[in-house]
Amino acid sequence: MVCLIRFTLLFCLCIMKMSALNFFPEKFEIAERHASITLTCRTDKDEITWRREDANTIENISQSEFEILSGRNLTVIDLQEDLTGNYTCWSDSGLEDYTYLLLDKSKETTAFNINCTAETFSCTEKIKCAWTINDFTDEFAFRLRNTRDNGDWVSQPVDGVFFLQHSTNSYSEESERMLIIGEAASTCCYMKTEQSFYLRDIIKPANPNISICTIKNEGSDNQIVELEVEPPSTWPQPHSFFPLKHQIEYEIRHDGKLKTKEWEEGSKFKVRGSITKLRGRCRDLLLLSQWSEWSEWKNVTDGGKGGRSKGQRKKPRNKKKNKINKKTKQRNKNKKQQHLN
Repeated sequence: MVCLIRFTLLFCLCIMKMSALNFFPEKFEIAERHASITLTCRTDKDEITWRREDANTIENISQSEFEILSGRNLTVIDLQEDLTGNYTCWSDSGLEDYTYLLLDKSKETTAFNINCTAETFSCTEKIKCAWTINDFTDEFAFRLRNTRDNGDWVSQPVDGVFFLQHSTNSYSEESERMLIIGEAASTCCYMKTEQSFYLRDIIKPANPNISICTIKNEGSDNQIVELEVEPPSTWPQPHSFFPLKHQIEYEIRHDGKLKTKEWEEGSKFKVRGSITKLRGRCRDLLLLSQWSEWSEWKNVTDGGKGGRSKGQRKKPRNKKKNKINKKTKQRNKNKKQQHLN
């Protein structure tokens, strides 16, 4: 049974060596460039052998200028990238322990950051965070943690987005800033960054729900569209306590130009003009949060002449009735002329 476990662990380590690091190792040490660091093999065996595995090779370690052996300890001198990798220690029974030695490049790059948003103040909804690194081509494993609320590490993003829990109370003032810590590791390198903010600083509501209530036509260029905008389902209630500012964007039928209008109070709004389609977005009114994403476009007219909406075609004239009206007008005209004579 012990041999099977050792074989399985060795097989997994070989897979990690051959491929990019796509998860955080349980045991790793970091050091800056030119630093010295000592690794310890966790075993009760007296006779051990050290190996170093990187993305391309497996190398047995012997006493050298840069790698000094002393019992169960291995000291690496003047750390450079060629000395990083997965250090494993072996006895006559097989694999005993491992430690990833990574070069800390946190101070060497500024082109990586964490971007977080929250759809609501409520703690029932998680914070969405994304982390990008532009300076490095190596594949990294990422993990994020909300340290203010003692959150767990989140290592598996969903479509590149991390979802972090928090304990913010929607109805009270935040007294402490949130601190998000991010770590990234590849087969050779390590980076760490921090992002501090209040939840109110990253609010970005979900897009609103827009309904077209009525469409009135008062001429080809005088259309009135009445809208009703509902806050996103994730937005906290009561809505009077958490007011939203709304903005709509609409397309003019004649020239295709886009126009926008904003309003702050009430869920209903009227737009005048010949409009083909419209969409909307919202943001927190009091905190001046980020705008939400635009909602889907909604068609307003069918694009026909006269700006009429669907189902409002011009009715055909009654030709027979028109003829009768013309004869009546002519008869009245003749009588008036005779009276004057």
